[in-house]
Formats: sequence, C-alpha cells, structure tokens
Amino acid sequence: MKNPSCGPMLAAAALALSLAPAAAQTNVSVYGQIRLTVNSIKTGNASDLKELRDNASRLGFRGIEDLGGGMSALFGLEMGLSADDGTVPAPTYRNSFVGLRGAYGTVALGRLDSTNPTGSPLYSQVTAITSFAPNDAGATAIGTSMLNARNRTSNSIGYQSPNVAGFDVRVRGYLRGAPATLDSENGAKSLDVGLNYATGPLKLAFGVAKDKRPGGLLTNEFDNKVQFGVRYDFGSIEPYALLGRDRYKNTVATRRDVNYWIVGTKYVVGSHAIVLNAIQRAVQSNLIGQRRRQEMSYQYALSKRTELQAFIDRDGIDSSKSNVRVRAIGAGIRHDF
Repeated sequence: MKNPSCGPMLAAAALALSLAPAAAQTNVSVYGQIRLTVNSIKTGNASDLKELRDNASRLGFRGIEDLGGGMSALFGLEMGLSADDGTVPAPTYRNSFVGLRGAYGTVALGRLDSTNPTGSPLYSQVTAITSFAPNDAGATAIGTSMLNARNRTSNSIGYQSPNVAGFDVRVRGYLRGAPATLDSENGAKSLDVGLNYATGPLKLAFGVAKDKRPGGLLTNEFDNKVQFGVRYDFGSIEPYALLGRDRYKNTVATRRDVNYWIVGTKYVVGSHAIVLNAIQRAVQSNLIGQRRRQEMSYQYALSKRTELQAFIDRDGIDSSKSNVRVRAIGAGIRHDF
C-alpha cells in the first residue's frame, strides 16, 4: 500500500536534487563580529557614567558565483547587532548589495560600505592608512565624527578598478537619503573618488568628494572634500598621517573650510599591539573652535579571532567652550567568526 505522505516528501527531494548543481556553483559564507566593552564616560564636571556598550557588532552573509570567462557574481547582506541589549539598530542592514567582478574591475549596487567588494572610496582609505584605538565605534569612533569619511551609503553604485602596478581607483555615486532630500525625484547627489597605492611597506591615498542638489546647497551643507594619507611599515612600528579639508556652504558666522588631520602609530610585538592617535578637526559651526582628540589603546590577541581590548580616549569637542570635554576609559573583548 502506498503511503500518501510520500508524495510531498518525494517532491521535496526531487526539488532539492534539481537545485543541487546550482547551489554547488555558489560559495556562501556566514561571518560576524561581537565587540563589547565596559566603559567609564565623564563629560565636563559631571559624574562618571558606567556602561556596557556595543561597538558595531554584526552578522553577515556573502557569496560568490563563478559565471565563467573570468566573471563572477557577488552578493552580501550584513546586519548590525547591538550585542549589549540584543536589539537591531536601524537601518537593519549595514550593507546589502549585488555585484559583478571581471577583468575590468568590480561593480556593486545597493547599500554600500567599506566591506562590499568595491570598498568605500574615502573610508577604505581611512582603514588602510590609520589604525583604530581599538574600534571605530562606541566611545572611540572617529571615522565619521572626526574625518567625515562617508562610509555607508544607500542607493549607491560603486566601482573598483583592477590593481595595476600597485594602484587602484574606487568610485561611488549615490543619493544622500530622505532627511536631506527636498525633491525625491531629483534630490541631493554625491560622488566620491579614491586613488590608492600600496607596494611593500608603503601605502598612499588621495580622495575627493562632491555633493550637489537642484537649486543649490542648503546653508552649512557639505560641498566638497579632498584628503591625502600615507602609512609606512618599519616592522614593529607603523606610523601614519591623514589630512584633509571639507568645504561647506557657510554663513558669516560659520566656516567655509574645515581642516582635519590624524597622526598616529601602531606598535606590534607578538600578540601585543599599542595604538596612539592624535586627531584635530575645526568646528564648522563657529569660527574659532577646534575639536582635539587623543587616543591610546592596547590590544592582546588571544587567538586569530579573539582579542582583549583596553583604551583611553580624550575628546575636546570644542576648544571655544568650557566644560564640554569627554573622557572615556574602557576594556572589553572582540571575537570574529
């Protein structure tokens, strides 16, 4: 006697077998990071704030399919996670993209950041030239706040050229999102371009960016950027510097040009690493303020995937104001999987 439940089971098995050859051609990986620190934060003369803080934990999926003829299809979805309280930040996905890679370079479409196959024209330069102390998140974040590196953008098209004699070019065009868009059909648009060079111990980077909108920029809105960076690996010591200028549509009471720089070094001995950073950025909202920041971190690699972290961060916020300085001290664990 036939078992009536066998029909759906056989159909499912047949479907699985029919999909097996296609699945075998696609390599999909699951990855992520959990990064947590226990911090003590003091602002001005206020009492210390004790916190357990997430530092940009994430869970991601990425894949590649060989299309033949030297061409590959690429995709990725990376979710942000707040590991301190179990919630998911908004927007849910840090990046979400599909792309193609061939002899003439890589193209990606979607929500793009430095971990997508085309990289980020400006932020990828920051990660290549500088070292974070110890994370570019939480109490020690500098990539967007100090350097305006424009890492993660929606509605984007990115391109990365092949590497030729140590050089590569990254380009990204994108809409800047609803909050700054007056005309949803033809709103504010941005273009970022980065030229990079790496050979042996030397790394160099040059980046530019430009924003525009119909009818002209808004008051104190970002206009354009130029930045340059250099890093040299002497062995255990790797000094670096990155400097730039952001330009805004200013008023008589605000800055047209906002200069910024970071100088630092990473010192590595075995499993131990120390990072020292000094950063300065002019305050755009007034004509005399400077935001000055100093960071020091210690990292100890328990393995290739697990790291102990400790840091001190002093952020001047605005030299023209009193009682606004922020001091952060913290220690924690990072695990990659």
